[in-house]
Amino acid sequence: MTAVAGVLVVLALLIAPYVRPWISQRSQISAAQEELARLQKDVGNLTAERERWNDPAYVAAQARYRLKYVNPGEIAFALLDDTAAATVADPRVAAVAVPHQDVTRPWYDTLWGSVTSAGDPTTRQPPRS
Repeated sequence: MTAVAGVLVVLALLIAPYVRPWISQRSQISAAQEELARLQKDVGNLTAERERWNDPAYVAAQARYRLKYVNPGEIAFALLDDTAAATVADPRVAAVAVPHQDVTRPWYDTLWGSVTSAGDPTTRQPPRS
């Protein structure tokens, strides 16, 4: 019985250095397979998008939407004073980025004032709405 136990201990000592790298490699293989599945899904999505761009109707719709193109004979209208759109905060409008802007001061004066007051902890900040 002790001889069998001794043989098992020797076998365990011989196999032990190879078990940890094997487990590490299995986890690396699993992570690589998950990454491969994600990349294959991305390839599928990009292939589908490429196929959409091969469709002339999709290209025309995107040109109409993104570039405001119109077909010959059509009339395009542009709203210059859109009050409904002005109520929504458009992030491209400077007033949204600087809500308490003094319009009587030039922009560079406002910029320099923000630079000089940026590191000053005693500067009072306007309340955020």
